[in-house]
Amino acid sequence: MDINKNSKMELLKRKTKRKNLIKQLDSIHFTEEPFLDMDQNDIFCKKVFALLEQKQDKMQIHGEDYQENINKSISILKSKLTDIDDKPPSARLFFFRENEIEAILVSWNEIVNNLNRLLEISNFSNGYADFILVTDRLDFGICIERTEHFYEYSLWMPSAN
Repeated sequence: MDINKNSKMELLKRKTKRKNLIKQLDSIHFTEEPFLDMDQNDIFCKKVFALLEQKQDKMQIHGEDYQENINKSISILKSKLTDIDDKPPSARLFFFRENEIEAILVSWNEIVNNLNRLLEISNFSNGYADFILVTDRLDFGICIERTEHFYEYSLWMPSAN
């Protein structure tokens, strides 16, 4: 009984955290349900991290300090997000929270138009989180991962056949 009660409490806590995250994202217009089911979300995040671990063609971003790494990364993101020709209509942006990661579906236009706010809410702009933006099919992604001394940038998209 205690295990069931604890899992219900954890579920309620996570639902509350999700509601709070949506409140923070009040300037974002969602056209679809932004959240995956909680179990699906966790599985999706694990798949993304496994995929990122396999990526070999990552570009290193070096700065004098972590703030310069962040600034260079944001500059790259702004450039890439507007330069990509075959943009997906939407993608999942990762939000790192206390004990969970939420992969929220956001339209491409909302990402581009609200990038600074999203970087702030996702904790990327203050150096506490990676930037991960991927499609549900994982055929497209833009990621900037933090390492101890530098950041790593990777971009992949469907190949033109």
